[in-house]
This record gives sequence, C-alpha cells and structure tokens, in this order.
Amino acid sequence: MKGLVALCVTMLLAVVVAIVAGGIAAGGGKASDFSHLYPDLRTVVPTHLAIANQQQRDILRFSNGIANTGPGPWAVRAEHELLDESQTTTAIQEIRTTNDRYECGSQPKQVTACYDVVAEQAASVFEYHPSHHHWHTAGAAGFEVRQGSLEGPVAASAEKVGFCLVEVYRLEGNSSTSQRTFWDCYGTHQGAGAGWVDQYHHATDGQQLDLTEAVDGTYFLLSTADPGDDFLESDDGNNSAWVSFKLSGKQTGNRKVAVTGHSECATPGLCGVGAPNRG
Repeated sequence: MKGLVALCVTMLLAVVVAIVAGGIAAGGGKASDFSHLYPDLRTVVPTHLAIANQQQRDILRFSNGIANTGPGPWAVRAEHELLDESQTTTAIQEIRTTNDRYECGSQPKQVTACYDVVAEQAASVFEYHPSHHHWHTAGAAGFEVRQGSLEGPVAASAEKVGFCLVEVYRLEGNSSTSQRTFWDCYGTHQGAGAGWVDQYHHATDGQQLDLTEAVDGTYFLLSTADPGDDFLESDDGNNSAWVSFKLSGKQTGNRKVAVTGHSECATPGLCGVGAPNRG
C-alpha cells in the first residue's frame, strides 16, 4: 500500500513539474494565455485602382486599409523616445486588457476606464518616413501583383511596407473622433483599436507598384497585413485580400486598369463599403 501511495505521489509531482515548466517556457515565467486579448489584422479589399504616369513609368496606385477585427487593440509603442529623424528604435507590441485610451494609473482623475499591459514583445521597428513627415511601424503590409492568377508570376511587389498606425475610420458604421484611441503618428504610441481601420489614400507615397514592363492582360493585386508574421494576433490565416483587374493600353501608351473582381468578404466593411479614400 505504501509503495502505491509513493508511486502516486511521484507521478503527481512529475505532472506538476511538467505544468510549471510548460508555463515558464510559454509565458516567460507565467503560465498565462492572453490570446483572448489579441487583435486580428485583416486587409480591406483594395480600392481606387488607377494607373499614373510618373517620369515615363506606369505606376499602379490604390488605397489600402488594415482592419482590426479582434477583441483587443493593435497597440505598438516605441521602445525609446524618438528625438531625431535619423533615429530608429524597436517597436514593442503591447497586449492590453481593454481598448481604453489611458493606461491604469496614468489617466486623468475624472476618467475611470483604463487598460493594463499584460504582455508585450519586440515586433518591429519605429522609423521616420521623410515623405510622410512622421514615424512609421515597419512591416505593416505587403503588396504583390501577380499575372493571370493568384499563383501566377509576380509582376511587381513591395514585401514589407511601413505604416503610421492610426485609427482612420470605423470598419462598420461611423464613430465620433472622441472615441479614437490612436490619433496621430507623432508620439511614441501607434495602433488600431478593435473595430477600427488604418487606411492609406491611393495617392500616398508607398501605395504604388511599378507595372511599366507588364504586358496587357489579367492581373491580381494581393495585399497582406503583417506579411512577416511579426505581430501577435488571434488569426494569422485571414490577413490577405485581393482585387483582379485588366491592364490595357500598352501599345498606345495610355495604360488603364479595369477592376474585374475581388476576394470574398466576411462583412461589407471588409469589402470596402463605406470606406473613405483618405488617410
């Protein structure tokens, strides 16, 4: 009987040790799972496709939006304060308990709602974008144009595009600006709260791909949020959206695009319904 009891105790201790060890490995010393607080980054179907002739190059321009459909905010902060345009620093992703504007303990006295940071990780780089005159979080999106099909040869690409992460509009419906948490790109915090979209206008520098050498035909513009899988999010498999279009006019030198279709959308907002062309 004593031998059986000793065996049971030994097995129980082994299970406890395994659980503790697993918790330390997964949570840096804490057996915690905060995935229910993660954002979920999804690309809004690109819109406003057009060809612009720039210095005898045929440039495809388009608007692009990254929506956060997860329960928690996509929140990023600079590891160090940026005082000089030549500086760069690590971009730290914060996992927050709520979508509120102020961190608990730092909010004004009249504000009761606040968030705590329960986890964080080094995710990207904060860098100054001279043509935009503000700070960008690197690797926010990636663009590709493929010929003939989504599996066709790449005609043009920009694999990792930096964005100033800010809440431009609500994905579904409108909200007043007072409800925004992330306002601008001049401080040390950027992001998009749950239900918000960060959008870039089609004329903004970075929203283009060079199709000068592309022959006339059918193409697919594929836009992917977090192409390097650098940020923690609840679903990494729904980050892309595409638009198909016909490119014509190479012989005449008057290139044009005509949209012919797009990827399926879980909601009207993810199809670009109601999206302004600003950002």
